[in-house]
Amino acid sequence: MLAMLVRVWRFIRRYPVIPVAIVILLAVTATFAPLISPKHQLVQDLSKVKAPPFWVDGGTTEYFLGADHLGRDILSRIIHGSRISLMVAGIVLSAGAVIGTSLGILAGLSGGFWDEFIMRMVDLTYAVPFLLVALVTAVVFGASLGLVLILLSLFSWPGFARQTRGLTLQLKNTDYVASAKIAGSSTLRISYRHILPGVINIVMVLATLQVGGLILTESVLSFLGIGIPAPQPAWGSMVADGRQFIGTAWWVAMMPGFAIFLTVFAFNFLGDWLRDYFDPRLRQI
Repeated sequence: MLAMLVRVWRFIRRYPVIPVAIVILLAVTATFAPLISPKHQLVQDLSKVKAPPFWVDGGTTEYFLGADHLGRDILSRIIHGSRISLMVAGIVLSAGAVIGTSLGILAGLSGGFWDEFIMRMVDLTYAVPFLLVALVTAVVFGASLGLVLILLSLFSWPGFARQTRGLTLQLKNTDYVASAKIAGSSTLRISYRHILPGVINIVMVLATLQVGGLILTESVLSFLGIGIPAPQPAWGSMVADGRQFIGTAWWVAMMPGFAIFLTVFAFNFLGDWLRDYFDPRLRQI
């Protein structure tokens, strides 16, 4: 029995079992939200306003994690909120990875004007205060899901561009790239046949590490009222709704906050493991 427990412990230490389990649970929850949600996320029951979770005195399993200040089931809203979080992260990361990787490879291979121009755009993007831009655009155009996607996409590509450019500068001096140039391969062919396979690992790691940050950023925007508009259940806006009830109904803000914590924790640990796995210099196992 002890030997089996030791093997299980070593397996958990060697592989990101817990983060992967959380990510899979989150993906299944988001995919089948309408089927597994115990109640409709927008339905209000004023007789259950701020009903406590089932383990607190006065709580029932009907509202497993309690109800909010409008009598809406918190568990159902967290489940549907996971769809928004994963959708935002997926769309933004896809756009940021494609744009950033393409520009990074272009800068590394081309050099000269294009390298300088793209890198100065990266520096400019990092210098712009994101929250200030988000506040101004939300006032001008109004808060919406589309605005969140556009803003996060515009600010997510520089990390991919900077990392892929640095790796491209190393790869373009290798023998197989030189051989491809001698054979008459075009710059486009060299990019997707020889450079892209060499940078795809770092892109995957960077994308995984950014998922948690994007979900957290989306939650902050919703918390400030410039993210997903009400009454759609976004985790950040749920925390914002419950902050005034911390003393009397802590679960209204604590439950969605814990969902944010678990999600960011899982993706950050998974990203760290992937980084260590793809870089033998960082392996500790």
